Parts: sequence; structure tokens; C-alpha cells
Amino acid sequence: MSTTTTTSAKRLRVYGVLFLLVIALLLSLTVAVYQQVFTPVVRVTLEAGTLGNQLEPRADVKLRGLLVGEVREVRADGEKATLSLALKPEHVPRIPADVHARLLPKTLFGEKYVDLVAPASPGAGRHIRDGDVITQDRTTVGIELQRLMNDLLPLLRTVQPAKLNATLSAFATALDGRGDEIGDNLTRLDAYLRKLNPHMPSLREDIKRFADVAEVYGDAAPDLLRILDNTLTTSRTVVEQKDRLASFLTSTATVSGTAEAFLDENADRIITLGRVSRPTLALFARYSPEYPCLLEGLVRQEAASEEAFRGGRMRITLELVHPRPPYRPGEEPRYAERSGPNCRGLPHPNVPAPHTKLRDGTKDVDAGSGSGAGNTAVSSTAAEQRAVSALVAPVMGVPADRVPPVATLLFGPMARGTAVSVA
Repeated sequence: MSTTTTTSAKRLRVYGVLFLLVIALLLSLTVAVYQQVFTPVVRVTLEAGTLGNQLEPRADVKLRGLLVGEVREVRADGEKATLSLALKPEHVPRIPADVHARLLPKTLFGEKYVDLVAPASPGAGRHIRDGDVITQDRTTVGIELQRLMNDLLPLLRTVQPAKLNATLSAFATALDGRGDEIGDNLTRLDAYLRKLNPHMPSLREDIKRFADVAEVYGDAAPDLLRILDNTLTTSRTVVEQKDRLASFLTSTATVSGTAEAFLDENADRIITLGRVSRPTLALFARYSPEYPCLLEGLVRQEAASEEAFRGGRMRITLELVHPRPPYRPGEEPRYAERSGPNCRGLPHPNVPAPHTKLRDGTKDVDAGSGSGAGNTAVSSTAAEQRAVSALVAPVMGVPADRVPPVATLLFGPMARGTAVSVA
């Protein structure tokens, strides 16, 4: 009885081990089938750059969009990546031996795959075989594409693909079912842009001028703010003085009524006064440039008069001039001077005053030429001084040698019949 029990136990143990072996064999067979161990493939090697490290085993291998194999193994040595590709035998005849590979992503955030790029004119003359080694595409387009992928990876890591994917999904959901409306809006936008394009030069010029205007306003901003501040103060003052302002406006209305009545009664007279005063005002306007120097001369004359009588004594400058000749037959007095405004040295007149030639009806006579009526040479010789001193000394009650020289200047011309004026 015990022997039979022992034999049954051993038999059960053997069955258990066999069952476990069968399960392990089935699992191994399943894994092998999954890994296509029993599937015939053509093994080739791809030598890629560091971008190949981003590929995962079982990644797709495509030729012109057609799936022709998969990546079985990825090995990296720090400088480059070596990929083992398993190609399907039925597609091998379509793949030339000098094919190149590009490593591209399926989508923006999707996994990468190997894209086989056949040359425009195959040079090997045969298809790819087991054990061949292919390289990464080194053309300009391939290099730029690889550089783009290398630069895109840090960007994708920065923008957090999961959140960006959720955002794009929400955006896609919002746009779902609105294709016709979006198409209509795009059509309208295109029509607007077509109408706007001819006006773009004017729009650019307006924007440029707006920038200039904005710059001017920017420079004037402190003054504008100061004006606004002053306006605020003025507004506050108006509010505080509103009662006085109302009274002023009422008074203004009364004055306006009185002025209206006055103008209604005297309108014709005022018009006549303006018409009559016009020639006089025109004359004043013609000589208006002379007013400033005349007024300044009057101001200086006040200071000169105070200086002339300073200290109770009169200090003057005598200027002896020839009298203007009398009118002769055929010479009628007239005022024909049309020289216009002339300051004639004011406010600092020349001393002695220069000769002024006026058109008063007399004939032109040169006072210094020695001819003409009234022409008498002014002389102040020593003999004349002695003669005048002898005549004036009894009148002044002083000896002849004590007569001042100014007496000769005052009385000498009178002795010769020449007029003396004080300027």
C-alpha cells in the first residue's frame, strides 16, 4: 500500500515537471513567434549618428511609405549608433544595395522609424542582400533634416508634450464638425485680404506716420500732462467760483444787450468813421517802423535833459547850421517829401546832425559850394575872436581878454549876418 502511494507521488511529480516544461516551452515559442525568430528575414546593418539612439527595437523600417521590415537591435558606442534591421524577403528585390536611411518621427510626438531612401539612379545594379551595411543619408536635405530633429527634441521636452497633446486634442474637439464654417470664414478672409493688398503701401505709410506722431506725442507727454494738471486746477476753480461765474455771465448778457442797442443806433456812424479814418490809419501804418526808434529817442531825451540841467547848470551842445535859403520867384512852397519812414539816427542821433535834403519847393543849393543866396563861410580865426571880444567885453563888463571863446561862436555869425539856432 505504501509502495503504491510512493509510486503515485513520484508519477505526479514527473507530470508536474513535464507540465511546467510544456508551459515554459509554449511561452518560449510564443516569444519566439512574437520576435519572428522562425520568420525568414534579411539582416542588414545601419550605421547612423547619435540620432539613432532615439530608436527603439521593433521600430518600423519603410521604403516609400511601405513597411518592409523592423529594427531588431540598437547598439551605441557614444559617437554613433549601429542598428540591426530585419527586412522582409518579399520586399528585398525592391530595395537597391546603395540605399540610404533617414530617421524620421511618425508624428510630432510619435516614435521614430527608419525611412529607406533609394538613390535617383542606383549605382550598385543589384538589390540589398543579407549582411550588407547601409549608412545614414548624408545629402544636404538629410543633414538638415537630422539637425532639425536634434533641435526639435529639446524643444519638445520643454513644451511638455503631454500638456501640448491635451491642448491640441481639445482644439481638435472644438473644431470638430465646424469645417464648413471655418472654410467659409477662410474664404471671406481671403476676399478681405485681396481687397486689402492694393492698399498695403498706403497702410504702411500711415503706420510709419503714426509712429512719427506717436514719437512727437511721446516727447510732448510731460507738457500734455502738465496741461491736464492745469486743466484740473482750472476746472476746480470754475466749480468753486460758479456763483461768481453765473453773475458774470448775467452781467455779460446785460452788456451784450446794451451793446446791441448801441450798435443798432450807431452802426452807420461807426462804418463812416472807419471809412474816413482809413487814409489816416494807412499813413500811420506806413510810418509804423519809425515808432520804436522815436519812442526810444524820447526816452533817451529825458535822460539827456536831466544830464543837461544836472547840478543847476545848463550843459548844451551848440550846432551852427546854415539857414535854408528863402523862396525865390517861381518857387512855391510844397510838401513833396515821399522818402517814407526813416529814423534818421534815432535813438542815437549823430552829432553834428547830417545834412537832410527835403523836397520843399526850393532849388537845390549846396551850402558848402560858395555860391547861392545865404551862403556865408563860417570863420573862427584869431582875428575874428579878438574883434568879437572887443565888441562883447563892454556888454559883459569884463576885459576883452576875459571874454570866453563861446562868445565868438554865438556872436560871430550874427556879426556876419548868419542865423544861430540851438539844437
